[in-house]
Amino acid sequence: MKLLDELKALKRIAEVSLYSAFGVTALFITFSVITGSVSLLTYFIWAAAAILVKIFALVSIRVMLKENQFLFPYGTGKIENFSSFFFGFMIVPLGIYFLILSLGRLISPQPGITYLLCQVPIAISFLRSLLLTIWTRRIIKGTTNPSPLLKAYYTDFKVALTSDSFLFLAFLSGYLLSTGGFDYLSIRVDPLLSVILSLYMLRVGVPLIIENTRSLIDLPLPEKEMLKILKVTTEFYREFTGFGMLYSRQSGKRKIVEMELSFSPAISLEQITEIENRIDKRINQEIPDVCFRIIPKISSCDEK
Repeated sequence: MKLLDELKALKRIAEVSLYSAFGVTALFITFSVITGSVSLLTYFIWAAAAILVKIFALVSIRVMLKENQFLFPYGTGKIENFSSFFFGFMIVPLGIYFLILSLGRLISPQPGITYLLCQVPIAISFLRSLLLTIWTRRIIKGTTNPSPLLKAYYTDFKVALTSDSFLFLAFLSGYLLSTGGFDYLSIRVDPLLSVILSLYMLRVGVPLIIENTRSLIDLPLPEKEMLKILKVTTEFYREFTGFGMLYSRQSGKRKIVEMELSFSPAISLEQITEIENRIDKRINQEIPDVCFRIIPKISSCDEK
């Protein structure tokens, strides 16, 4: 799938996800008040935070679709990285807060949770999450190197789908325990669910922060990829007379590699461009979406 097609598909997913999130979020807060469930309250806060992220992400996608090369000469990948980082940055503090809150509720639980009513918003959210997960997965499978923003959306939908399934079964068990007379266990099901959800939020959010922080602060590519680039470059050793510095950075899913190579004084600019294109094509066979550039240095006769 081409980058423009991927962005258009991502825009459609972002719009559907955002607009449907308003309805689901309203359901969670309404039923949280009715049932007294802290798990639904946790879900409401998570969904509300996700709405803020999705608004920013949708704006970012629209900026990326304009492809303004004057404002973004290196592409708009940093916007993708920041959107993905922002999602992780939002859910990690919330996960910590609700983990502490839920542990307190687990020790001193509040009775009177209506587990059957809790199933209503969960069932609706499950259907939404299932459709969005399937849709996003199809796009990812058709893309050799999905953007960080697309992967962040897919992660969000998978988390929601897993959480919805888990909550539905757990609320059902809470209802069955309550009807069976096991109130001591029943009143602890809801805070226990909230603890598990909080831990899951941390597990998902922390890797997003770490992975995208590397790109935002312009760290070089991982060592494995750098070694692949050097290996490919050595295949063309007859074309140049020496190595110089190797510069690399990542912008979204695009990897930018610039390498200093020394050439004989007799070489022409057209020959250097032809060598650059051949190395670029070969590197992209090993690592997708690499933009390779040669920084040419002409060797003097005294250096021979």
